[in-house]
Amino acid sequence: MISGIQPAADLLQHADDFPKDAPILLITDGMIEESLNVKMEHAYLLPRGNRLPFRAKGQVFYFEQK
Repeated sequence: MISGIQPAADLLQHADDFPKDAPILLITDGMIEESLNVKMEHAYLLPRGNRLPFRAKGQVFYFEQK
């Protein structure tokens, strides 16, 4: 099953109570939409060995699963 991160990113980008200059950290296993539209500064956090289904515009960080 593919989860949808775009609605969460949209919610933060349009929220009145979320700072407009705050970065967004998108935590995922990589099983997400084929593309995302995130205008704010952002980064991805993925388990090492997984990848995104698109070329990331933000930085990508990996963590070790235990």
